[in-house]
Amino acid sequence: MTDMSGLNIFFGAQKYLTDCVRDSIKALDTERLKNLFSILIEGRKHNIIVDGQGRSLQSILLVEDCLEHNGFPIILPAMNASLRPWDRNDIFFFNSGSGSGSPISHAQAAKKDGLRVIGMTYNANLLDFPDALVLAPSKNKNALYSPLGTEFELSSAVIGAAIGYSVRETIQQSMEDFEQSSQQIVSLFDSTRTYFEENLEMLMAYISLISNYICCENKNQVYFRGVGRDMIVNQVAAIRYGHLRKEPDKDLRVIYEGHWDLRKENDLVILTSGSGSTSQTMDYALQAFVSGLRVFGITSFANSDLGRFTKRCDGCLVVPGRKDPFSMYNVIHTQRANFLPEFELNVYLTLDALLAQIAANHGITEEDMRKSHRLKALE
Repeated sequence: MTDMSGLNIFFGAQKYLTDCVRDSIKALDTERLKNLFSILIEGRKHNIIVDGQGRSLQSILLVEDCLEHNGFPIILPAMNASLRPWDRNDIFFFNSGSGSGSPISHAQAAKKDGLRVIGMTYNANLLDFPDALVLAPSKNKNALYSPLGTEFELSSAVIGAAIGYSVRETIQQSMEDFEQSSQQIVSLFDSTRTYFEENLEMLMAYISLISNYICCENKNQVYFRGVGRDMIVNQVAAIRYGHLRKEPDKDLRVIYEGHWDLRKENDLVILTSGSGSTSQTMDYALQAFVSGLRVFGITSFANSDLGRFTKRCDGCLVVPGRKDPFSMYNVIHTQRANFLPEFELNVYLTLDALLAQIAANHGITEEDMRKSHRLKALE
């Protein structure tokens, strides 16, 4: 039996981040939330443009996916605006914890052109955007449990996904569905903590595998791969794990996106699929295996194709949340089905809590991680 003491930081971080999400939901301004639903209900037939940076961008892309599956037109991020310039009937949806940088300058330009601007932020001083939701930051910030911070990004992903899933014909119905869906996600987080307490070995296997790649002497790369929503949460993880550095001897060499054709023997790939049966993800698994990579899987189903395959390689982390074992990518859709990304949000939280444990194990502090964060000049 694996000793839980080796995972104290993980469990502390998982609870801390869950509480951050729970507190942010409780602190939401009800009138602002109603107004946001009103804007979305009225704008269902119009285009929505989403914007953010780094992890905040990935969080808003999860929201985008929920809106699309809820019947909204295909949504493009601001970086693709050249493909479809906005007009005054569009809605601009930003996500920025600090309320600064390019997403805010873009939002100001959108407002000037007559778009309705909504968003999520920690910054209560964004007076130009009265329709933005101001999330409540943690009153007990814990750098050990969330080095370099992910509280806003995770909270905005959960709240935004619940909003995207809950838009109905009326504000009242939307509010009721938001309450139910947001609490459903938080309850999943709580129950997952108990589940992991009874399944410690796979957590330790993941930590041990990642730890092999942290020493600077290991020049191999770490890839996080998936498709669709799984790709989004993998990009969040890649950004976070790429900050696991401590001069002079520790540096996790993470590939944020692309470059799969440059993989080489003894690199590591983390593959995520809720169903464990997505054909594109299994293609990655086979390509990795024949290329001599180490292969680790994350899925909701241990006996899925991905679960069985990766367990025979370097291990599989089973994360609760996905109810349907069939891949949405392997079927032809006749109509969109509203979808709440419970598995994906649970992976988001789980990988971040695991990062906190890995950072602590290697003496990597928030200040160490801050040194490798994006330059302000690039915002």
